[in-house]
Amino acid sequence: MSTELTGTDPSTSELRPRRRPRRALPLVLTSLLAAAAVTAGVVASNAVAPDTARTGPLVADPVPPAAAGEDLGDGTRLAQYEAVDGYKVFHLRAAPVAWEVAPGDVRQAYAYNGVVPGPVIRVNEGDKVRFVVQNDLPETTSLHWHGMDLPNDQDGVPGLTQPEVEPGQSYTYQWTAISTGTHWYHSHMHGDQEGKGLYGSLEVVPRLGDISASRDYRLMIGDGPLGFVFNGKSFPATAPLRARVGERVRIRLIGTGPEMIHPIHLHGGYFEVVAQDGRRLPFPQQMDTVTVSVGQTYDLIWTPTRVGKWMIHCHIFSHAETHHGMAGLVSIFNVDPPTVGLPLPLPLGG
Repeated sequence: MSTELTGTDPSTSELRPRRRPRRALPLVLTSLLAAAAVTAGVVASNAVAPDTARTGPLVADPVPPAAAGEDLGDGTRLAQYEAVDGYKVFHLRAAPVAWEVAPGDVRQAYAYNGVVPGPVIRVNEGDKVRFVVQNDLPETTSLHWHGMDLPNDQDGVPGLTQPEVEPGQSYTYQWTAISTGTHWYHSHMHGDQEGKGLYGSLEVVPRLGDISASRDYRLMIGDGPLGFVFNGKSFPATAPLRARVGERVRIRLIGTGPEMIHPIHLHGGYFEVVAQDGRRLPFPQQMDTVTVSVGQTYDLIWTPTRVGKWMIHCHIFSHAETHHGMAGLVSIFNVDPPTVGLPLPLPLGG
C-alpha cells in the first residue's frame, strides 16, 4: 500500500499519513499485479542498494528523459512544472544513481530526478508553488527550502515540523514564493544525503529590480562523498562557461557543503558582490576572491575585459589542484571578443 504524507493543510495541528482507499480487483488481475509487484520489487531492491547489487565497477546511470529540462549552460537544468489550480506544481524524485563526477570516476550518488545537482527551480515572486516529493531512497528523508519565508509546517525539518518521509512514500509541500533572490533546496535528513547530491538551486525572480545580466550561471559547491565538485562535477568534467568581452555575467555561488568553506577566486580581474543570501547589498563590493561557507549564497557580477580562458576555482589548493594539474573545484570561462561594437554617438545639431 502506498502512503502519501502531506503538510499542506495549516488547520491541522498534527501531520498524519493519508492512505489511499483500496479497490477490489478481479482474481486474475490481482494475480498478474502480484507477479508484477514481485518483479518490480527485485528491480527496486537493485535500485536502492546498488553497492551490493553490482559485482563490477559502477557505471554511470543515463539521465532519464523526465529530467531533461532546459540546459542553462553551466551543467544544470531548469525544472519543469505544470500549472494546476493556480499553483506551479513540481515533481521531485529522490533516488540513488551512479554518477560520473570526472572521466572514469563513477560514484554512488543520491539525486533529485536523476541529476546532480537537482533541477533548478525558478519561479516568480508571488507564485504559489507545490512540490510533490517521492522518496525512492533506501532511507528516510525530508526537503528543506533554504532561505524561504513560509509557514512553519512547510519548513521540511523531520521530527520538528513534519514526520520523516519513509522509503516508498511521497510528501507534498506548498507555499507562496516571497523570498526573492538566489536560494537553494536540500535534504534535511543528515549531511551525507546532501553531500551525495540531494540539493538544487532555488531562484525567486523579483517583480521589480532584478539583477540585470547578459549571462546567468550558478556554481553549487560540494565537498562530500562525491569529492570536490562544481554542479556535481570535478574538473575537467565541469561545464565550460561562455562569455564575451563587455558582457555582464551573473555568477550565483551556492555553498552546499556539507562540511567546508571555500574561497572562490576568479582570474581575469575583479567582480562585484551584489547580493548575499538572496538580499541585494546596498553597496556592492569589488573583490577577486569571496569566501563561501556552507549554506551561504552570493551573487556576483563580472564584466570580462580580455579574451581568453579564465579560471574560477577554490583557492584552497588541495580542493582544486594536484601534482598532475587542476582538479576538483575548477571551472573555465571561455571569453570571446564582442561580436557587435558599440553604436557611434549621435551627431550634435539638427
